[in-house]
Amino acid sequence: MKKNLRHKIANFVFLNEFRNKVTKSNVIPFDQATTIGILYDSSNEAHYEIVRKYVKELREIHHKDVLALGYYDQKELPTLRFSKLGLDFFTLKDLNWFYKPISGIVRRFVDREFDILIDLHLGNQIPFKYVAASSNAKFKIGKYSKNSERYYNFMLSINEQIQLPAFIEQVNHYLKQIKNEKSK
Repeated sequence: MKKNLRHKIANFVFLNEFRNKVTKSNVIPFDQATTIGILYDSSNEAHYEIVRKYVKELREIHHKDVLALGYYDQKELPTLRFSKLGLDFFTLKDLNWFYKPISGIVRRFVDREFDILIDLHLGNQIPFKYVAASSNAKFKIGKYSKNSERYYNFMLSINEQIQLPAFIEQVNHYLKQIKNEKSK
């Protein structure tokens, strides 16, 4: 009960803080993007491995500069998981009482002007909302949520049972379809 009340208060604070925030419409085609930020839930070991491979693919095959930020929903990372070049993390200890990320790692990620931000988080956790809404990325893509429409440029409406690999496939499919006036 106490945790549920905290979530409700935190969601209210988030909505109040970003009530007037609207992401500018700025389409960056995948083939023209040079920098990509990826936001994901690293609490699940399988998700961490999937995203690690996805980052490697984007770097080696598509020649993108990629930085991934994973949220681990505990106070400490597991002993075998640590930040590596381009794969950073934040944890519960990096959040204030309202679940707002307050660490330098998150601040640097949010401040970076990625061409594309890909939010691979499939849930509805408040820390992800803060990062996506605060991000200076030019083009933001993520899972559809009526309450998040103003924070993304492109949202995918997906089945609630979708798994991360299928969501990544959908993201890739649509990113490669997007064109702007310059690329037509």
